[in-house]
Amino acid sequence: MLGAPRRLGGIVAPTLVIHGDHDHPGIAVIAERLVTGVPGARGETIPDADHYLPLHTPERLTELLLSHLR
Repeated sequence: MLGAPRRLGGIVAPTLVIHGDHDHPGIAVIAERLVTGVPGARGETIPDADHYLPLHTPERLTELLLSHLR
């Protein structure tokens, strides 16, 4: 990941970063770096969710993804 943070600004695709608030703390740090580094990126934190969003919060995850893709 040596040059990756510098290249985030070159991402032009619409970007949605999703993580659960009960995930490993390092994930929140990475998510924040992505949201601040990618122009126009949007971040969402799912409450009461861990790393397994598709298993534990499928409805909310699907809602966010569909909204992003529209």
